[in-house]
Amino acid sequence: MEDWDEARERKAHSARCGHVKRRLFSGAPLTGKTLDFALELLSTSRERSSEPQMLEEMAKKLVAHVPLTEYEQHILVDVLLVHSKIAGRL
Repeated sequence: MEDWDEARERKAHSARCGHVKRRLFSGAPLTGKTLDFALELLSTSRERSSEPQMLEEMAKKLVAHVPLTEYEQHILVDVLLVHSKIAGRL
């Protein structure tokens, strides 16, 4: 059975994923802790990716508040965030 602290951390992680997803879909720039979370996710994913250059470009766009392309948004929301939520961590 899951420990209370583990459950709390898993739920907090899932909420952070939701914040990133909502802001991207609304077209709002990521700022503060939400931006930090997305950049950390991209950084850890870059190490395991076959396309680290693309993830680096996505990180640069997020920092510069430049909208991601539809494909980049798909990779972040439907691939990286989903895998992160399943794992329950970055």
